[in-house]
Amino acid sequence: MKKTFVTKAQLDEITRQYPTPFHIYDEKGIRENARKLKQAFAWNPGFKEYFAVKATPNPFILTILKEEGCGVDCSSYTELMLSEALDYSGHDIMFSSNDTPPEDFIKAKQMNAIINLDDFTHIDFLEKTAGIPETICCRYNPGGIFETANGIMDNPGDAKYGFTKQQMIDGFKLLMKKGAKTFGIHSFLASNTVSNEYYPVLAGILFELAAELREKTGADIKFINLSGGIGVPYRPEEEANDILAIGEGVRKAYEEILV
Repeated sequence: MKKTFVTKAQLDEITRQYPTPFHIYDEKGIRENARKLKQAFAWNPGFKEYFAVKATPNPFILTILKEEGCGVDCSSYTELMLSEALDYSGHDIMFSSNDTPPEDFIKAKQMNAIINLDDFTHIDFLEKTAGIPETICCRYNPGGIFETANGIMDNPGDAKYGFTKQQMIDGFKLLMKKGAKTFGIHSFLASNTVSNEYYPVLAGILFELAAELREKTGADIKFINLSGGIGVPYRPEEEANDILAIGEGVRKAYEEILV
């Protein structure tokens, strides 16, 4: 049986001091999870965790994560402003959005955030609104069905987000012509995955894509963004993901494909 981080007696005491409703966050647990994640990917000296601000846009939580060395992933102007107010800056910020207003791209470019393009048509739109930065990322959608040994996890072929493989090739070539010098690759194929298989399989797909893009475009690919999706075991009978096993699985995929 799972144990909560507070007892009923503690909750009774808290409700006597503070009016309900409220949220209670486990700072110790947050810090422990951030450190365990860094430990799982310590084999990669360039690893950085980017927390999705939209998941919990709470300045106190974001400050805790900043102290633990995390960056932030923003999807709107408001999230960029919140991150800026907390002294996040530059490449500690990923800006990933869709249906993006011009002012959002302009703000992200002004902050020197890493802009993650969601669609091939965004290349020209970004150039016209904010200009093409030297470092840029593109979201990949492989299409079809995404599955692991345990079965189908999601259906990215039905999603409207991301570049196809040919669009990635054409997009990198076009972005280089427009001044981009270094690139990242991002993909988000399933959410709330209570499985240790998801990230190693996703990493393998993206590592192979990186090698192909390098060969076909000559692009300088600096990073792979594995996105979010680590599941929460909401039910008592569900087991939590083993982040150390996930990190080891990604390491094996890296060494098999890119080393």
